[in-house]
Amino acid sequence: MADPQPGFSISDSTVSGVNINQGDNNQVVQGDGNQAVVGNNNQVTQAAGAEPITQTDVVDLLAQIETLIAQADLPEDIKDEAATYAKAAKKSAEKDEPKKDTIKTNLQSMGETITAASKTVDAAKGLWKTVLPVALKVGTWLGIAALFG
Repeated sequence: MADPQPGFSISDSTVSGVNINQGDNNQVVQGDGNQAVVGNNNQVTQAAGAEPITQTDVVDLLAQIETLIAQADLPEDIKDEAATYAKAAKKSAEKDEPKKDTIKTNLQSMGETITAASKTVDAAKGLWKTVLPVALKVGTWLGIAALFG
C-alpha cells in the first residue's frame, strides 16, 4: 500500500484526518474540530469559538442592559416596564442555581416591551439596536439560538 497523504491515516478500520464533503458545490471553512456536510449546495463556516460566558458575565451583561434602559430617552412607563423585566432576569441570574427559563421569559418580555414601543417611539428603536446584541450574548449562555423571534 502506498504511503498515505500527510494528515490522512487509516488503521484498524479507523480513519482520521479526513474531511468528507458529499454532493455538489460544497464549501467548507474550518479550524480545529471538523464538520461533515452531506447534500447539495451546502456552505459551512466554522470559526474559533469565543470563550464561553460565565454566570458572572451574564449578570454583568444584564446590568449593562439595565443601564441602557435607564439612560434611554423613553416615556417613564415604558422604561419602568422594560427595566422591571431586565431586573427580574438579573435577579434570577444572580442565584446559586439560576432558572434559565425564568431569565429567558423575562428577557423576551423586555424585548417585547421595547419592540412594541419602537413602533411609536423612535428612541425605542435605537435602544433595541443597542440592547439586542447584549441580550443575544445572554442567549448563548441560556443555550438558545433564538431568544427573540
